[in-house]
Amino acid sequence: MKFIYKDDKTKSMHWAFCEKNHTPFIELSIINHKFTNIFYDISNYHISLEEISDDIKKLYLAYIEFCMLSDPIIEDSYNQYYFFNLIVKSEHANFLAEKLYDYLLFRLSN
Repeated sequence: MKFIYKDDKTKSMHWAFCEKNHTPFIELSIINHKFTNIFYDISNYHISLEEISDDIKKLYLAYIEFCMLSDPIIEDSYNQYYFFNLIVKSEHANFLAEKLYDYLLFRLSN
């Protein structure tokens, strides 16, 4: 499983699995009917958090521009020091969480 929802009862088991197998932890939380937050955690790995955060932010900004999204809730997320939360359209959340997992796993293994 590449991600889990915040209210899932197996979240702590999923976290332990990710830690044991050195894979990214990704959690989705529903903000409202329109938006979902994708949170990822790779802070226990030997990778530059600044570098990966900057790379994810660039990809995220391309997504925002491509989907023509503008909402104060999204704009507030730009100020994160480490870009670990991505607010996306709910219908894109599962797909983007899976792709984020693949991208992070690739980065962690190189």
